[in-house]
Amino acid sequence: MLNNIVSKRYANALIDISFEEKKIEDIYSQFKKFIDYYNDNGNLDFKEYIGLPFIDKKERIDTINILSKDLSLDEILNNFLSLLVENERINILNNIFKEFIKIKNEKDGIVKMTIISSQKLKDDELTVLKEKIEKILNKKIILEENISANTIGGFLININGKIFDGSLMTQIKNISAFLKQGAFVYGN
Repeated sequence: MLNNIVSKRYANALIDISFEEKKIEDIYSQFKKFIDYYNDNGNLDFKEYIGLPFIDKKERIDTINILSKDLSLDEILNNFLSLLVENERINILNNIFKEFIKIKNEKDGIVKMTIISSQKLKDDELTVLKEKIEKILNKKIILEENISANTIGGFLININGKIFDGSLMTQIKNISAFLKQGAFVYGN
């Protein structure tokens, strides 16, 4: 929980300076390049080294500076990464990057939407659904589709952590709960 709050603060700070300097797209692409390097299995020694608090901060910051030159990172990002080392926050770099993307997308009017269904939906169905939700939200949608055997009939939509459940299983559970409350169904 605390790491999420801290990650958001650092991400906001980087977003703010990136927008202020009108370099948001450059900083985003360079940050992604650094994250890819940082998470590459071939660079596990670097990742471990840069996060070890008992190694002199100056040495680790010097390593960041050298890597920043090799990766052609902007001075803003280089300073940001050095600050993370200085404040012993480099180990939450992946969380900071995730928050950075969320905030950037929010400012750009982009929303990530995940559709979870038991089988692959047709492309035209996805397109219609995406267009309707874009109209409702008045935002651009980045669509991701996940197939899950646990979803029985229908689908679930996850938009920025909010779940809209239109699955058959949930409808059956809702009817069951309704009937367990002593409700009677009258009909022909």
